[in-house]
Amino acid sequence: MEIRTADLKDVEELSHLFHAYRQLSVSLENSATITESELWLEDRINHGEAAFLVAERNGSFIGFATLYQGFSSVSLQKYWTLNDLYVKDEARGLGVGNALMAKADKFALDTNAKGIELETVISNTVAQSMYEKLGYVENTKYKSYFKPVSRE
Repeated sequence: MEIRTADLKDVEELSHLFHAYRQLSVSLENSATITESELWLEDRINHGEAAFLVAERNGSFIGFATLYQGFSSVSLQKYWTLNDLYVKDEARGLGVGNALMAKADKFALDTNAKGIELETVISNTVAQSMYEKLGYVENTKYKSYFKPVSRE
């Protein structure tokens, strides 16, 4: 298995995994087509707005992780937000998630980031267990809020 950062030549294959992942979302905003997913990925790569880490085995993508850059005003440092982590059903249990997380750690180190933040659905105890084993600590200091932009 190879873990690497995706580039534009990978967008078409990555878009199929990305689209499958989006269909699992608890959000009601997951109705975009594969073509729209492909354009989204292409735009993020073209504008340097994200890093997509892909796991490849036998010439096919079996998982990916998405990192978006953030900045801390308090520490005056950048950090990465692990926004997506997905492994195909048939590749689960092979260590793909751990390998992608290790690559994310190296990516953060290589880019002089202070660390990686992430969030997951409260019911996703499998992912939470992995994150905790990898050294992630639950944030009990802050609550997360979100307000959609009103288009009216």
